[in-house]
Amino acid sequence: MSRKYRRLNGQTPMQVYTKIAFIGILVCIAYAVLSKGEFIRHLTWTGETAGIYPDLFESVRDSANHYPYDWKAIYPPLIYTVLYFFSKLVPGDYVTLRGFADASETPNGLLVGTLFFMIVTVAVCVLAAERLGLKNRGLLELMIVLVFSPAYLFMLERGNVVILALLCLEYYTFNYESDDAVKRELALIALAFATCMKLYPVFFGVLLLRKDKLKEVVRCIVYGLVLFIVPFFAMGGLKEIPHLFENITKISVDTIASTKGFGYGFKVNVGNIWGAITEHLGMNGSGAELVGSILLLAVVVQIVVVVLLAQEKWEKIYSLTMILTLIPSFSWIYNEIYLLIPFVLYFAAHRTMKRSDWGYILLFSLITVPLPYASFFKSLPGYHKVSLSTLTGNVAMLALLMLLCVKSVLTFVQARTSKSESYPQDQMQATE
Repeated sequence: MSRKYRRLNGQTPMQVYTKIAFIGILVCIAYAVLSKGEFIRHLTWTGETAGIYPDLFESVRDSANHYPYDWKAIYPPLIYTVLYFFSKLVPGDYVTLRGFADASETPNGLLVGTLFFMIVTVAVCVLAAERLGLKNRGLLELMIVLVFSPAYLFMLERGNVVILALLCLEYYTFNYESDDAVKRELALIALAFATCMKLYPVFFGVLLLRKDKLKEVVRCIVYGLVLFIVPFFAMGGLKEIPHLFENITKISVDTIASTKGFGYGFKVNVGNIWGAITEHLGMNGSGAELVGSILLLAVVVQIVVVVLLAQEKWEKIYSLTMILTLIPSFSWIYNEIYLLIPFVLYFAAHRTMKRSDWGYILLFSLITVPLPYASFFKSLPGYHKVSLSTLTGNVAMLALLMLLCVKSVLTFVQARTSKSESYPQDQMQATE
């Protein structure tokens, strides 16, 4: 064992990862200064802007008049019911299409939006730190690492409420197996909240599919239905339910169609990265689309395999987060923020540094540590080119999923082989 490895072996995998993250952060800060802000420009929306925290205040506008789905809103009404109160804290002209942008740039808008993201971010980090056993300095380091991650930076610039869904999912995954009955029940409610904000967190419900949790499954479904249906009465009535799903379908199609307009740079789904590669290489056509469909199917199969066969909890949850990141056509970089959950679970379960941890730490780092932003595939249309972090994040997520799939299959086969080999011996002993 090398002297360098012995020094690192005295630390936890979390400590090693944090060191790598801080190096990446310092490099990016230096690059931002030397490039005169070019680094930051690649982090933000470079097309037509819409004020401060635009995603947040666009949803505030949608909620202000109680008919969000007339504005092509795509979230369930729960989030609009909550954000309705934001419209009272931040007065503005919410009856016009762009009025929300002006409202967001007022002192009220800046203060309310900033406090919202600060409070939710602190709550997310406190939950994670508690799971990791971190206090004071450890908590601060965790917050810095999260805040400087590409997913968080893009989420903050956009002002997307995905951070609130993350908080709910985080509480759910950390507590749905708790010995405390109150925490378990709150975990079910948290999952229902997350689902009724972003819909696709519903897949995390598969973690409850066990014989001893059937009652909890039923209660979670009831919580979800209540939180999904009741807010409709405040946002246009039950007649808006089909309107919601119509809007979701339309924006999914529009997002795919408009990719060439705003570019491939800030989306991380499989279809997006494959589209960027094929268009850059001039491979557009039915053949490329077929390969893209096969790749998507391969990802889905790997997710299912890991969920069914993985031995460690963090591995199952990582595969579920891939449903939220690699699958949806409208999956943006900020969806990678969900990966905080399986990464925390990994570091919580692996307290001693081993050689096998290096591979995972490297992949975690490529996904979450900011890299100097440079544009790839400059021949592509649109004003958002594929950045270094987008490319490495995609490759690392796919590589980690493949690694966990292979590991799960091998572990399953070895277990079945060992069982079959021991069976004849057990039978012989029984005969004797």
